[in-house]
Amino acid sequence: MLFEYDEHPGKTMWASWTLGFIGRSVMRLAYQIRIIPPPDPQRTGPVLIISKHSTEIDIPLGYNAMLQAFGRHAWCVMKASLARWFYLGFFWKIGGIPLDRDNPEKSKRYLQFAKKKLYDLEAGPGAGNMLVLFPEQTTFMRAMGEGKVPGFRFIAGKPAEPLACYPVGFRYEKRKFLRTKVEIEFGEAMYYTKQDDPAEFLHRIMSEVARLSGLTYDFAPPEKKKVKARAGE
Repeated sequence: MLFEYDEHPGKTMWASWTLGFIGRSVMRLAYQIRIIPPPDPQRTGPVLIISKHSTEIDIPLGYNAMLQAFGRHAWCVMKASLARWFYLGFFWKIGGIPLDRDNPEKSKRYLQFAKKKLYDLEAGPGAGNMLVLFPEQTTFMRAMGEGKVPGFRFIAGKPAEPLACYPVGFRYEKRKFLRTKVEIEFGEAMYYTKQDDPAEFLHRIMSEVARLSGLTYDFAPPEKKKVKARAGE
């Protein structure tokens, strides 16, 4: 059973700081953490984080990494199961926005909310928030899943100004009798414009996410898929 709201109940700072504390302090009991920040962190306006998703541990580790790298709190598109009653609404309160992967139409109002929070147009020019998207939509440890275009296309929309998108990679190294080593690396900003094809842009940034994670993105680019589809007609 999920918590259901006609509108998102909103983000609370105590929950966000709690998640950051878990990622910064509690996780160090089991993980040796290294954060490699981006060379050009954008500290104001809309920012879309395109992240690798290896394990659920990515959430607290990544949240703390973003706080350190950007000095900003973030909203996050999350899987709908994190909205279940036994989490007591915690993932709503950190700014989680649920996505029903099996029935995306049920999530339309929340995707609209995610887009609204990213651009925050009501606050005026230059406003906007940081939003995290896991395009793989599930966890893949030491492998890459294919980035799903619909969620990215809907949320990014047709930005009036180029949208800064930062790829993030996670590298986990399990070691005997020692804490697991994890490196979280942010790449340089890649700017999405209203002229860009969303599938092509997502393929490029997912390829960079794979590189930052020490992996390869073994999926055909959109133009090759189109050629293959036409050949099969």
